[in-house]
Amino acid sequence: MINLKHHSKGSTLVILLLTISVVVLIGTMAMSLAVVNFKMKKTNSSVKQNFYLAEAGIEESYIIAREFVDEAVKYAISKVEEFDEIENQINGDFKDRLLSIDSELTEDRKSIIFNEAFKRFIKGTCTDASPNHSLISMLKDNESYVVCCNGYPKISSQLTEFTDYFLINVKSTCVAGHIKNEITLKYKIVVPRYDECCVDKDIKAEDIIEILEWKKER
Repeated sequence: MINLKHHSKGSTLVILLLTISVVVLIGTMAMSLAVVNFKMKKTNSSVKQNFYLAEAGIEESYIIAREFVDEAVKYAISKVEEFDEIENQINGDFKDRLLSIDSELTEDRKSIIFNEAFKRFIKGTCTDASPNHSLISMLKDNESYVVCCNGYPKISSQLTEFTDYFLINVKSTCVAGHIKNEITLKYKIVVPRYDECCVDKDIKAEDIIEILEWKKER
């Protein structure tokens, strides 16, 4: 009888130990799953935050470009207006001795002046503009960006000049630990015609900038 009681107690103890082991194992697994889930959520949050910050950098770079192009148009128009003033003075001072300048030739000159002035402003090679910054230098300057935080996003840009347009490539990069997000934007700035700006005085940068590509790098 005593042996049966000892045997029963021993069996109970084994069952109790097994039960505790199973509970501890289940608890450990649940804890591990919770930790993994937390890390996944944290990583996912960091990925999203990085992506949104890189995207914000690209969006702000596009806004900077639009504002810069608007200023380039205004500058080019001002150069034509200066030419008009000089021409009017010449015609006024010498109207008795000189024939009036052929209107077609004058319009051609205005178009050339407008075209070259617009290009100089975009490239930052104007000698009479203050401050005299190029579009690329503005895009690369982190101080130009409201979204910039702790050095990110990093903006890199490249300009290629063609006869009647500029090709712009912009990349916004945001890195946090091993997480890296890159957004690229490619667009061209078409050099506007002076006669178009005369007819449509409300011409905006949106009419001049043509987006070619806006994507996330993999």
